[in-house]
Amino acid sequence: MMERQIFTDSHAKSILTTMNNLRKANTLCDVMLKVDGQDFPAHRIVLAACSDYFCAMFTNGMSEAEKTEIVLHGISADVMEVLLDFVYTETVDVSVENVQELLPAACLLQLTGVKEACSEFLEKQLDPANCLGIRMFAENHGCESLQAASGLYTHKHFEEVVQHEEFRMLSEKDVHKLVASDEIQVGSEEAVFHAVMKWVQHGEPQAKEDDDLNAEDVQLTPLTNDREQYLSDLLQNVRLPLLSAKFLTDTVDSQLLIRKSLECRDLVDEAKKYHLRPDLRPQMQSQRTRHRTGCDDVLVVLGGFGHLQSPVDVAEMYDPKTKTWLPLPNITRKRRYVAAAAIKTKVYALGGYDGTCRLSTVNCLDLADEDPQWQTVAPMSQRRGLAGVCTYQDMVYVCGGFDGIMRHTSMERYDPQIDQWSMLGNMSVGREGAGLVVANDMIYCIGGYDGVNLLNSVERYDPNTAQWTTVASMATSRSGAGVAVINDAIYVCGGYDGSSHLASVECYHVRTGHWTSVAHMNVPRCYVGACVLKGQLYVVAGYDGNTLLSCIESYDPHAEAWQLHDATMATHRCDAGVAVVRRG
Repeated sequence: MMERQIFTDSHAKSILTTMNNLRKANTLCDVMLKVDGQDFPAHRIVLAACSDYFCAMFTNGMSEAEKTEIVLHGISADVMEVLLDFVYTETVDVSVENVQELLPAACLLQLTGVKEACSEFLEKQLDPANCLGIRMFAENHGCESLQAASGLYTHKHFEEVVQHEEFRMLSEKDVHKLVASDEIQVGSEEAVFHAVMKWVQHGEPQAKEDDDLNAEDVQLTPLTNDREQYLSDLLQNVRLPLLSAKFLTDTVDSQLLIRKSLECRDLVDEAKKYHLRPDLRPQMQSQRTRHRTGCDDVLVVLGGFGHLQSPVDVAEMYDPKTKTWLPLPNITRKRRYVAAAAIKTKVYALGGYDGTCRLSTVNCLDLADEDPQWQTVAPMSQRRGLAGVCTYQDMVYVCGGFDGIMRHTSMERYDPQIDQWSMLGNMSVGREGAGLVVANDMIYCIGGYDGVNLLNSVERYDPNTAQWTTVASMATSRSGAGVAVINDAIYVCGGYDGSSHLASVECYHVRTGHWTSVAHMNVPRCYVGACVLKGQLYVVAGYDGNTLLSCIESYDPHAEAWQLHDATMATHRCDAGVAVVRRG
Protein backbone atom coordinates (compact mmCIF):
# COMPACT_ATOMS: atom_id res chain seq x y z
CA MET A 1 0.00 0.00 0.00
CA MET A 2 1.35 3.44 -0.97
CA GLU A 3 2.28 5.68 1.95
CA ARG A 4 0.52 9.02 2.30
CA GLN A 5 1.63 12.08 4.22
CA ILE A 6 -1.30 13.65 6.04
CA PHE A 7 -1.07 17.21 7.34
CA THR A 8 -3.40 18.83 9.85
CA ASP A 9 -3.64 22.58 10.29
CA SER A 10 -4.50 22.18 13.96
CA HIS A 11 -1.19 20.59 14.99
CA ALA A 12 0.94 23.74 15.23
CA LYS A 13 -1.92 25.68 16.80
CA SER A 14 -2.40 22.97 19.42
CA ILE A 15 1.28 23.05 20.33
CA LEU A 16 1.24 26.83 20.73
CA THR A 17 -1.89 26.70 22.87
CA THR A 18 -0.33 24.12 25.17
CA MET A 19 2.95 26.05 25.40
CA ASN A 20 1.04 29.22 26.26
CA ASN A 21 -0.88 27.44 29.01
CA LEU A 22 2.41 26.14 30.39
CA ARG A 23 3.86 29.66 30.32
CA LYS A 24 0.92 31.10 32.20
CA ALA A 25 1.25 28.32 34.79
CA ASN A 26 5.03 28.90 34.96
CA THR A 27 5.55 25.24 34.08
CA LEU A 28 8.67 23.97 32.28
CA CYS A 29 9.78 27.60 31.86
CA ASP A 30 13.55 27.99 31.80
CA VAL A 31 13.99 31.77 31.73
CA MET A 32 12.48 34.72 33.59
CA LEU A 33 12.23 38.02 31.73
CA LYS A 34 12.31 40.96 34.11
CA VAL A 35 10.66 44.00 32.57
CA ASP A 36 9.74 47.25 34.27
CA GLY A 37 9.71 45.60 37.69
CA GLN A 38 7.60 42.62 36.65
CA ASP A 39 8.52 38.99 36.01
CA PHE A 40 7.53 37.12 32.84
CA PRO A 41 8.28 33.37 32.77
CA ALA A 42 8.96 31.95 29.32
CA HIS A 43 10.57 29.11 27.34
CA ARG A 44 13.89 29.84 25.63
CA ILE A 45 13.10 27.61 22.66
CA VAL A 46 9.85 29.45 21.95
CA LEU A 47 11.46 32.88 22.25
CA ALA A 48 14.37 31.85 20.02
CA ALA A 49 12.04 30.40 17.40
CA CYS A 50 10.06 33.64 17.11
CA SER A 51 12.71 36.30 17.63
CA ASP A 52 16.15 36.69 16.05
CA TYR A 53 17.02 38.87 19.04
CA PHE A 54 16.44 36.04 21.52
CA CYS A 55 17.90 33.45 19.17
CA ALA A 56 21.18 35.37 19.05
CA MET A 57 21.08 35.92 22.82
CA PHE A 58 20.67 32.22 23.59
CA THR A 59 22.86 30.66 20.89
CA ASN A 60 25.78 33.01 20.18
CA GLY A 61 27.72 32.58 23.40
CA MET A 62 26.36 35.69 25.09
CA SER A 63 26.36 35.80 28.88
CA GLU A 64 22.55 35.73 28.93
CA ALA A 65 22.64 32.21 27.52
CA GLU A 66 23.56 30.89 30.98
CA LYS A 67 21.31 33.16 33.00
CA THR A 68 17.89 32.18 34.26
CA GLU A 69 16.87 35.82 34.71
CA ILE A 70 17.22 38.43 31.99
CA VAL A 71 16.50 42.13 32.46
CA LEU A 72 15.09 43.93 29.43
CA HIS A 73 15.23 47.72 29.24
CA GLY A 74 13.26 50.17 27.13
CA ILE A 75 10.03 48.16 27.20
CA SER A 76 7.03 48.60 29.47
CA ALA A 77 5.43 45.65 31.25
CA ASP A 78 2.14 46.15 29.40
CA VAL A 79 3.86 46.01 26.02
CA MET A 80 5.91 42.97 27.04
CA GLU A 81 2.70 41.14 27.87
CA VAL A 82 1.33 41.92 24.40
CA LEU A 83 4.55 40.75 22.75
CA LEU A 84 4.64 37.48 24.68
CA ASP A 85 1.01 36.86 23.79
CA PHE A 86 2.01 37.20 20.14
CA VAL A 87 4.98 34.85 20.54
CA TYR A 88 2.75 32.14 21.99
CA THR A 89 -0.48 32.76 20.03
CA GLU A 90 0.45 34.42 16.71
CA THR A 91 -2.10 37.14 17.47
CA VAL A 92 -1.46 40.71 18.53
CA ASP A 93 -3.79 43.45 19.72
CA VAL A 94 -2.69 46.76 18.18
CA SER A 95 -4.47 49.93 19.24
CA VAL A 96 -4.08 53.68 19.04
CA GLU A 97 -3.05 53.61 22.68
CA ASN A 98 -0.21 51.07 22.38
CA VAL A 99 1.11 51.25 18.81
CA GLN A 100 3.75 53.93 19.47
CA GLU A 101 5.27 51.77 22.21
CA LEU A 102 4.58 48.43 20.57
CA LEU A 103 6.33 49.05 17.27
CA PRO A 104 9.71 50.18 18.73
CA ALA A 105 9.62 47.24 21.13
CA ALA A 106 8.90 44.84 18.27
CA CYS A 107 11.84 46.32 16.37
CA LEU A 108 14.09 45.90 19.41
CA LEU A 109 13.12 42.26 19.89
CA GLN A 110 13.00 41.64 16.13
CA LEU A 111 9.43 40.38 16.09
CA THR A 112 8.67 40.89 12.41
CA GLY A 113 5.04 39.85 12.66
CA VAL A 114 4.27 42.51 15.27
CA LYS A 115 6.20 45.12 13.32
CA GLU A 116 4.16 44.33 10.21
CA ALA A 117 0.90 44.38 12.17
CA CYS A 118 1.75 47.80 13.62
CA SER A 119 2.70 49.11 10.19
CA GLU A 120 -0.57 47.90 8.69
CA PHE A 121 -2.51 49.41 11.59
CA LEU A 122 -0.83 52.80 11.21
CA GLU A 123 -1.32 52.73 7.46
CA LYS A 124 -5.07 52.50 8.04
CA GLN A 125 -4.90 55.48 10.43
CA LEU A 126 -3.30 57.81 7.88
CA ASP A 127 -4.98 61.19 7.50
CA PRO A 128 -3.81 64.66 6.42
CA ALA A 129 -3.10 65.69 10.01
CA ASN A 130 -0.80 62.76 10.90
CA CYS A 131 0.74 61.35 7.71
CA LEU A 132 3.97 63.36 8.00
CA GLY A 133 4.50 62.28 11.59
CA ILE A 134 3.77 58.66 10.72
CA ARG A 135 6.26 58.82 7.85
CA MET A 136 8.99 60.06 10.19
CA PHE A 137 8.05 57.44 12.78
CA ALA A 138 8.27 54.75 10.09
CA GLU A 139 11.63 56.05 8.88
CA ASN A 140 13.06 56.06 12.42
CA HIS A 141 12.07 52.42 12.91
CA GLY A 142 12.93 51.02 9.48
CA CYS A 143 9.33 50.35 8.40
CA GLU A 144 9.85 50.73 4.68
CA SER A 145 6.36 49.78 3.55
CA LEU A 146 4.74 52.19 6.03
CA GLN A 147 7.18 54.92 5.05
CA ALA A 148 6.30 54.42 1.39
CA ALA A 149 2.56 54.34 2.12
CA SER A 150 2.64 57.51 4.21
CA GLY A 151 4.77 59.23 1.57
CA LEU A 152 2.30 58.23 -1.11
CA TYR A 153 -0.59 59.45 1.05
CA THR A 154 1.19 62.78 1.61
CA HIS A 155 1.71 63.25 -2.12
CA LYS A 156 -1.88 62.37 -2.90
CA HIS A 157 -3.37 64.67 -0.24
CA PHE A 158 -0.76 67.42 -0.41
CA GLU A 159 -3.20 70.32 -0.44
CA GLU A 160 -4.88 69.06 2.75
CA VAL A 161 -1.65 68.03 4.47
CA VAL A 162 -0.08 71.50 4.27
CA GLN A 163 -3.00 72.96 6.23
CA HIS A 164 -1.99 71.08 9.37
CA GLU A 165 0.51 71.70 12.13
CA GLU A 166 2.79 68.79 11.19
CA PHE A 167 3.66 70.52 7.92
CA ARG A 168 4.40 73.84 9.61
CA MET A 169 6.74 72.07 12.05
CA LEU A 170 8.81 70.31 9.36
CA SER A 171 12.49 71.09 8.97
CA GLU A 172 13.65 73.04 5.94
CA LYS A 173 15.23 69.86 4.57
CA ASP A 174 11.92 67.97 4.74
CA VAL A 175 9.92 70.84 3.23
CA HIS A 176 12.46 71.06 0.42
CA LYS A 177 12.17 67.33 -0.26
CA LEU A 178 8.38 67.46 -0.27
CA VAL A 179 7.86 70.45 -2.56
CA ALA A 180 10.62 69.22 -4.89
CA SER A 181 8.84 65.92 -5.43
CA ASP A 182 7.44 65.20 -8.87
CA GLU A 183 4.76 63.05 -7.28
CA ILE A 184 2.75 65.57 -5.27
CA GLN A 185 -0.76 65.88 -6.62
CA VAL A 186 -2.08 69.41 -6.86
CA GLY A 187 -4.66 71.13 -8.99
CA SER A 188 -2.10 73.82 -9.78
CA GLU A 189 1.25 75.12 -8.57
CA GLU A 190 -0.62 77.77 -6.59
CA ALA A 191 -1.05 75.21 -3.82
CA VAL A 192 2.71 74.58 -3.69
CA PHE A 193 3.47 78.31 -3.61
CA HIS A 194 1.02 78.91 -0.76
CA ALA A 195 2.48 75.95 1.15
CA VAL A 196 6.02 77.36 0.92
CA MET A 197 4.90 80.79 2.07
CA LYS A 198 2.85 79.30 4.90
CA TRP A 199 5.91 77.40 6.17
CA VAL A 200 8.28 80.37 5.88
CA GLN A 201 5.88 82.71 7.67
CA HIS A 202 4.88 80.26 10.41
CA GLY A 203 5.21 81.41 13.99
CA GLU A 204 5.91 85.07 13.33
CA PRO A 205 3.57 88.04 13.89
CA GLN A 206 2.12 88.93 10.53
CA ALA A 207 0.79 92.38 11.31
CA LYS A 208 0.48 95.00 14.01
CA GLU A 209 -2.80 95.17 15.84
CA ASP A 210 -5.11 97.57 14.03
CA ASP A 211 -8.89 97.46 13.87
CA ASP A 212 -8.82 98.94 10.35
CA LEU A 213 -6.26 96.50 8.98
CA ASN A 214 -7.21 94.89 5.66
CA ALA A 215 -6.00 91.73 3.92
CA GLU A 216 -3.41 93.55 1.83
CA ASP A 217 -1.85 95.05 4.94
CA VAL A 218 -1.50 91.61 6.50
CA GLN A 219 0.00 90.18 3.35
CA LEU A 220 2.61 92.91 2.99
CA THR A 221 3.62 93.23 6.64
CA PRO A 222 7.37 92.61 6.99
CA LEU A 223 8.43 89.47 8.76
CA THR A 224 11.64 88.78 10.54
CA ASN A 225 12.19 85.11 11.15
CA ASP A 226 14.90 82.54 10.73
CA ARG A 227 13.00 80.77 7.97
CA GLU A 228 13.33 83.71 5.58
CA GLN A 229 16.83 82.55 4.67
CA TYR A 230 15.38 79.40 3.07
CA LEU A 231 12.76 81.09 0.90
CA SER A 232 14.79 81.36 -2.31
CA ASP A 233 15.91 77.73 -2.09
CA LEU A 234 12.35 76.54 -1.53
CA LEU A 235 10.93 78.79 -4.23
CA GLN A 236 13.20 77.11 -6.78
CA ASN A 237 11.06 74.01 -6.33
CA VAL A 238 7.82 75.86 -7.04
CA ARG A 239 7.14 75.67 -10.75
CA LEU A 240 6.49 79.37 -11.11
CA PRO A 241 6.34 79.37 -14.94
CA LEU A 242 3.30 77.09 -14.69
CA LEU A 243 1.39 79.67 -12.63
CA SER A 244 -0.98 82.01 -14.42
CA ALA A 245 0.26 85.49 -15.28
CA LYS A 246 -2.49 86.94 -13.10
CA PHE A 247 -1.39 84.91 -10.08
CA LEU A 248 2.22 85.94 -10.63
CA THR A 249 1.41 89.65 -10.73
CA ASP A 250 -1.41 89.79 -8.18
CA THR A 251 -0.21 87.30 -5.57
CA VAL A 252 3.46 86.40 -5.97
CA ASP A 253 4.60 89.97 -6.68
CA SER A 254 2.72 91.25 -3.63
CA GLN A 255 4.80 89.20 -1.19
CA LEU A 256 7.29 91.50 0.50
CA LEU A 257 9.60 88.61 1.37
CA ILE A 258 9.91 87.86 -2.32
CA ARG A 259 10.30 91.47 -3.38
CA LYS A 260 13.21 92.05 -1.01
CA SER A 261 15.14 88.95 -2.16
CA LEU A 262 17.21 89.23 -5.33
CA GLU A 263 17.20 85.44 -5.85
CA CYS A 264 13.42 85.28 -5.48
CA ARG A 265 12.90 88.19 -7.88
CA ASP A 266 15.04 86.41 -10.46
CA LEU A 267 12.81 83.34 -10.24
CA VAL A 268 9.67 85.45 -10.63
CA ASP A 269 11.19 87.30 -13.58
CA GLU A 270 11.98 83.97 -15.23
CA ALA A 271 8.34 82.95 -14.85
CA LYS A 272 7.10 86.24 -16.31
CA LYS A 273 9.48 85.89 -19.23
CA TYR A 274 8.11 82.40 -19.86
CA HIS A 275 4.65 83.96 -20.26
CA LEU A 276 5.73 87.05 -22.20
CA ARG A 277 8.09 85.34 -24.67
CA PRO A 278 6.53 82.09 -25.93
CA ASP A 279 9.18 82.02 -28.66
CA LEU A 280 11.86 81.51 -26.01
CA ARG A 281 10.15 78.65 -24.22
CA PRO A 282 12.09 75.88 -26.02
CA GLN A 283 15.32 77.37 -24.62
CA MET A 284 13.84 77.85 -21.14
CA GLN A 285 12.89 74.23 -20.46
CA SER A 286 13.82 73.08 -16.96
CA GLN A 287 12.37 71.24 -14.00
CA ARG A 288 10.33 74.35 -13.24
CA THR A 289 8.58 74.25 -16.62
CA ARG A 290 7.57 70.59 -16.43
CA HIS A 291 4.29 69.45 -14.95
CA ARG A 292 4.52 67.21 -11.93
CA THR A 293 4.14 63.61 -12.96
CA GLY A 294 2.00 62.80 -9.96
CA CYS A 295 -0.73 64.82 -11.60
CA ASP A 296 -0.18 63.87 -15.20
CA ASP A 297 -0.31 60.08 -15.37
CA VAL A 298 -2.94 58.54 -17.61
CA LEU A 299 -4.20 55.01 -18.10
CA VAL A 300 -3.77 53.61 -21.61
CA VAL A 301 -5.68 50.60 -23.00
CA LEU A 302 -4.77 49.15 -26.37
CA GLY A 303 -5.81 46.28 -28.61
CA GLY A 304 -7.65 43.24 -27.29
CA PHE A 305 -10.60 41.11 -28.35
CA GLY A 306 -13.66 43.12 -29.40
CA HIS A 307 -17.40 42.63 -29.76
CA LEU A 308 -17.02 41.48 -33.38
CA GLN A 309 -15.24 38.39 -32.04
CA SER A 310 -11.94 39.47 -33.52
CA PRO A 311 -8.76 41.33 -32.53
CA VAL A 312 -8.97 45.14 -32.43
CA ASP A 313 -6.47 47.94 -32.96
CA VAL A 314 -8.25 50.59 -30.88
CA ALA A 315 -6.28 52.53 -28.25
CA GLU A 316 -7.87 54.73 -25.59
CA MET A 317 -6.63 56.88 -22.71
CA TYR A 318 -8.29 57.54 -19.34
CA ASP A 319 -7.54 60.89 -17.69
CA PRO A 320 -8.12 60.63 -13.91
CA LYS A 321 -8.26 64.41 -13.54
CA THR A 322 -11.25 64.77 -15.86
CA LYS A 323 -12.51 61.19 -15.39
CA THR A 324 -12.98 60.85 -19.12
CA TRP A 325 -11.80 58.52 -21.88
CA LEU A 326 -10.04 59.98 -24.90
CA PRO A 327 -9.10 58.28 -28.18
CA LEU A 328 -5.48 57.60 -29.10
CA PRO A 329 -4.11 56.68 -32.54
CA ASN A 330 -4.91 53.07 -33.43
CA ILE A 331 -2.02 50.66 -33.13
CA THR A 332 -0.55 49.68 -36.48
CA ARG A 333 -1.80 46.11 -36.27
CA LYS A 334 -4.81 44.45 -34.67
CA ARG A 335 -3.66 42.59 -31.59
CA ARG A 336 -5.45 40.26 -29.20
CA TYR A 337 -3.53 38.82 -26.23
CA VAL A 338 -1.31 41.93 -26.45
CA ALA A 339 0.94 43.09 -23.61
CA ALA A 340 1.49 46.76 -22.76
CA ALA A 341 4.30 48.46 -20.86
CA ALA A 342 5.26 52.07 -20.21
CA ILE A 343 8.55 53.87 -19.68
CA LYS A 344 7.97 57.52 -18.80
CA THR A 345 5.97 59.03 -21.68
CA LYS A 346 6.24 56.01 -23.98
CA VAL A 347 3.82 53.10 -24.14
CA TYR A 348 4.74 49.83 -25.87
CA ALA A 349 2.43 47.28 -27.51
CA LEU A 350 4.16 43.90 -27.44
CA GLY A 351 3.31 40.69 -29.24
CA GLY A 352 -0.22 39.32 -29.26
CA TYR A 353 -2.34 37.61 -31.91
CA ASP A 354 -3.64 39.28 -35.07
CA GLY A 355 -6.21 36.61 -35.94
CA THR A 356 -3.76 34.60 -38.03
CA CYS A 357 -0.56 34.17 -36.03
CA ARG A 358 1.17 35.07 -32.79
CA LEU A 359 3.38 38.13 -33.02
CA SER A 360 6.85 39.17 -31.96
CA THR A 361 6.51 42.74 -33.23
CA VAL A 362 6.58 45.77 -30.93
CA ASN A 363 5.14 49.24 -31.48
CA CYS A 364 5.75 52.38 -29.43
CA LEU A 365 3.73 55.58 -28.91
CA ASP A 366 5.25 58.65 -27.24
CA LEU A 367 2.59 60.78 -25.54
CA ALA A 368 5.07 63.64 -25.23
CA ASP A 369 5.04 64.11 -29.00
CA GLU A 370 2.93 66.96 -30.31
CA ASP A 371 1.30 64.59 -32.80
CA PRO A 372 1.94 61.10 -31.36
CA GLN A 373 2.11 58.25 -33.87
CA TRP A 374 2.91 54.58 -33.40
CA GLN A 375 6.47 53.65 -34.33
CA THR A 376 7.97 50.19 -34.88
CA VAL A 377 10.88 49.20 -32.64
CA ALA A 378 12.97 46.03 -32.44
CA PRO A 379 10.86 42.84 -32.31
CA MET A 380 11.09 40.34 -29.48
CA SER A 381 13.22 37.25 -29.96
CA GLN A 382 10.14 35.01 -29.73
CA ARG A 383 6.49 35.24 -30.72
CA ARG A 384 4.36 35.72 -27.63
CA GLY A 385 0.64 36.04 -26.95
CA LEU A 386 -0.68 36.45 -23.40
CA ALA A 387 2.84 37.19 -22.18
CA GLY A 388 3.60 38.81 -18.85
CA VAL A 389 5.25 42.22 -19.01
CA CYS A 390 6.72 44.77 -16.60
CA THR A 391 9.29 47.55 -16.54
CA TYR A 392 12.35 47.76 -14.29
CA GLN A 393 15.10 50.38 -14.35
CA ASP A 394 13.70 51.85 -17.58
CA MET A 395 13.78 48.54 -19.43
CA VAL A 396 10.93 46.25 -20.51
CA TYR A 397 10.81 42.64 -19.31
CA VAL A 398 8.60 40.11 -21.12
CA CYS A 399 8.09 36.58 -19.82
CA GLY A 400 6.22 33.45 -20.91
CA GLY A 401 3.40 33.60 -23.44
CA PHE A 402 2.17 31.26 -26.17
CA ASP A 403 3.61 31.18 -29.69
CA GLY A 404 0.92 28.88 -31.16
CA ILE A 405 2.87 25.72 -30.35
CA MET A 406 4.35 26.01 -26.86
CA ARG A 407 4.10 28.02 -23.66
CA HIS A 408 7.41 29.75 -23.10
CA THR A 409 9.54 29.54 -20.00
CA SER A 410 11.86 32.23 -21.33
CA MET A 411 12.17 35.89 -20.39
CA GLU A 412 13.72 38.64 -22.45
CA ARG A 413 14.56 42.28 -21.80
CA TYR A 414 14.30 45.33 -24.04
CA ASP A 415 16.70 48.27 -23.69
CA PRO A 416 15.17 51.31 -25.44
CA GLN A 417 18.50 53.14 -25.36
CA ILE A 418 19.96 50.71 -27.89
CA ASP A 419 16.68 49.32 -29.31
CA GLN A 420 17.75 45.76 -28.55
CA TRP A 421 16.38 42.64 -26.85
CA SER A 422 18.43 40.18 -24.80
CA MET A 423 17.43 36.75 -23.49
CA LEU A 424 17.45 36.07 -19.74
CA GLY A 425 17.05 32.99 -17.53
CA ASN A 426 14.13 30.58 -17.91
CA MET A 427 11.35 29.89 -15.44
CA SER A 428 10.72 26.34 -14.33
CA VAL A 429 7.20 26.31 -15.85
CA GLY A 430 5.99 27.61 -19.21
CA ARG A 431 3.08 30.01 -18.74
CA GLU A 432 0.60 32.01 -20.75
CA GLY A 433 -1.84 34.41 -19.12
CA ALA A 434 0.49 35.01 -16.17
CA GLY A 435 1.01 38.35 -14.46
CA LEU A 436 4.47 39.92 -14.27
CA VAL A 437 5.29 42.67 -11.76
CA VAL A 438 8.24 44.24 -9.96
CA ALA A 439 8.25 44.52 -6.17
CA ASN A 440 11.27 45.33 -3.99
CA ASP A 441 13.66 44.95 -6.94
CA MET A 442 12.40 41.44 -7.69
CA ILE A 443 10.27 40.32 -10.65
CA TYR A 444 7.31 38.05 -9.88
CA CYS A 445 5.55 35.82 -12.43
CA ILE A 446 2.15 34.82 -11.06
CA GLY A 447 -0.35 32.15 -12.09
CA GLY A 448 -1.24 31.47 -15.73
CA TYR A 449 -1.80 28.32 -17.78
CA ASP A 450 0.85 25.77 -18.76
CA GLY A 451 -1.18 24.02 -21.48
CA VAL A 452 -2.58 21.41 -19.10
CA ASN A 453 -3.23 23.08 -15.77
CA LEU A 454 -4.32 26.46 -14.55
CA LEU A 455 -1.65 27.60 -12.12
CA ASN A 456 -1.56 29.14 -8.68
CA SER A 457 2.23 28.96 -8.45
CA VAL A 458 4.53 31.98 -8.32
CA GLU A 459 8.14 32.33 -9.42
CA ARG A 460 10.48 35.18 -8.52
CA TYR A 461 13.41 36.47 -10.58
CA ASP A 462 16.37 38.29 -9.05
CA PRO A 463 17.88 40.64 -11.66
CA ASN A 464 21.15 40.73 -9.70
CA THR A 465 21.72 36.96 -9.75
CA ALA A 466 19.65 36.14 -12.87
CA GLN A 467 18.05 33.28 -10.92
CA TRP A 468 14.42 32.18 -10.59
CA THR A 469 13.07 30.80 -7.30
CA THR A 470 9.64 29.57 -6.26
CA VAL A 471 7.70 31.47 -3.58
CA ALA A 472 4.36 30.91 -1.85
CA SER A 473 1.45 29.97 -4.13
CA MET A 474 -1.89 31.74 -4.33
CA ALA A 475 -4.94 30.16 -2.75
CA THR A 476 -6.67 30.05 -6.14
CA SER A 477 -5.39 29.03 -9.57
CA ARG A 478 -5.77 31.96 -11.97
CA SER A 479 -5.08 32.64 -15.62
CA GLY A 480 -5.80 35.99 -17.25
CA ALA A 481 -5.78 37.86 -13.93
CA GLY A 482 -4.83 41.50 -13.59
CA VAL A 483 -1.70 42.03 -11.50
CA ALA A 484 -0.30 45.25 -10.02
CA VAL A 485 1.79 46.48 -7.07
CA ILE A 486 1.11 49.10 -4.40
CA ASN A 487 4.11 49.56 -2.12
CA ASP A 488 5.05 46.06 -0.91
CA ALA A 489 1.73 44.45 -1.80
CA ILE A 490 1.08 42.54 -5.03
CA TYR A 491 -2.61 42.43 -5.96
CA VAL A 492 -3.92 39.66 -8.23
CA CYS A 493 -7.42 40.47 -9.50
CA GLY A 494 -9.95 38.14 -11.07
CA GLY A 495 -8.93 35.69 -13.79
CA TYR A 496 -10.27 32.24 -14.64
CA ASP A 497 -9.84 29.18 -12.40
CA GLY A 498 -11.10 26.51 -14.81
CA SER A 499 -14.76 26.76 -13.86
CA SER A 500 -15.51 30.35 -12.90
CA HIS A 501 -14.72 33.87 -13.98
CA LEU A 502 -13.47 35.39 -10.76
CA ALA A 503 -14.23 38.57 -8.86
CA SER A 504 -11.95 37.59 -5.99
CA VAL A 505 -8.67 39.35 -5.27
CA GLU A 506 -5.58 38.04 -3.50
CA CYS A 507 -2.74 40.10 -2.08
CA TYR A 508 0.86 38.91 -1.65
CA HIS A 509 2.77 40.70 1.10
CA VAL A 510 6.36 40.80 -0.10
CA ARG A 511 7.87 41.38 3.34
CA THR A 512 6.19 38.42 4.98
CA GLY A 513 5.80 36.12 1.98
CA HIS A 514 2.14 35.49 2.77
CA TRP A 515 -1.05 35.74 0.71
CA THR A 516 -4.30 37.23 2.02
CA SER A 517 -7.72 37.82 0.49
CA VAL A 518 -9.03 41.36 0.04
CA ALA A 519 -12.39 42.75 -1.02
CA HIS A 520 -13.91 41.27 -4.18
CA MET A 521 -14.33 43.39 -7.29
CA ASN A 522 -17.85 44.49 -8.16
CA VAL A 523 -17.69 42.59 -11.47
CA PRO A 524 -16.08 39.20 -12.27
CA ARG A 525 -13.27 39.70 -14.81
CA CYS A 526 -10.87 37.44 -16.65
CA TYR A 527 -8.33 38.55 -19.26
CA VAL A 528 -8.42 41.84 -17.37
CA GLY A 529 -5.79 44.56 -17.17
CA ALA A 530 -4.62 46.05 -13.87
CA CYS A 531 -2.45 49.03 -12.98
CA VAL A 532 -1.85 51.60 -10.24
CA LEU A 533 -2.81 55.22 -10.78
CA LYS A 534 -2.50 57.86 -8.07
CA GLY A 535 -2.22 55.26 -5.35
CA GLN A 536 -5.36 53.40 -6.44
CA LEU A 537 -5.54 49.94 -8.00
CA TYR A 538 -7.46 50.02 -11.30
CA VAL A 539 -8.89 47.04 -13.19
CA VAL A 540 -9.87 47.59 -16.78
CA ALA A 541 -12.23 45.78 -19.16
CA GLY A 542 -12.16 41.94 -19.31
CA TYR A 543 -14.80 39.22 -19.71
CA ASP A 544 -17.33 38.32 -17.01
CA GLY A 545 -18.40 34.96 -18.47
CA ASN A 546 -21.21 36.46 -20.53
CA THR A 547 -20.16 39.87 -21.77
CA LEU A 548 -17.10 41.76 -22.90
CA LEU A 549 -16.64 44.70 -20.54
CA SER A 550 -15.95 48.39 -21.08
CA CYS A 551 -16.15 49.43 -17.42
CA ILE A 552 -13.36 50.10 -14.96
CA GLU A 553 -13.25 50.02 -11.19
CA SER A 554 -10.67 51.09 -8.64
CA TYR A 555 -9.62 49.82 -5.23
CA ASP A 556 -8.60 52.12 -2.39
CA PRO A 557 -6.20 50.18 -0.14
CA HIS A 558 -6.93 52.53 2.76
CA ALA A 559 -10.72 52.19 2.53
CA GLU A 560 -10.38 48.53 1.44
CA ALA A 561 -13.23 49.02 -1.02
CA TRP A 562 -13.85 48.94 -4.77
CA GLN A 563 -15.63 51.67 -6.71
CA LEU A 564 -17.12 51.34 -10.19
CA HIS A 565 -16.46 54.39 -12.37
CA ASP A 566 -19.16 55.99 -14.46
CA ALA A 567 -16.86 56.63 -17.42
CA THR A 568 -16.57 53.63 -19.74
CA MET A 569 -14.41 52.91 -22.76
CA ALA A 570 -15.78 53.29 -26.25
CA THR A 571 -14.79 49.69 -26.99
CA HIS A 572 -15.91 46.61 -25.04
CA ARG A 573 -12.92 44.26 -24.86
CA CYS A 574 -10.81 41.69 -23.07
CA ASP A 575 -7.22 40.51 -23.68
CA ALA A 576 -6.13 44.16 -23.95
CA GLY A 577 -2.85 45.74 -22.94
CA VAL A 578 -3.05 48.18 -20.02
CA ALA A 579 -0.37 50.57 -18.73
CA VAL A 580 0.01 53.85 -16.85
CA VAL A 581 1.88 56.43 -18.91
CA ARG A 582 3.29 59.83 -18.05
CA ARG A 583 1.71 62.37 -20.33
CA GLY A 584 4.23 64.84 -21.73
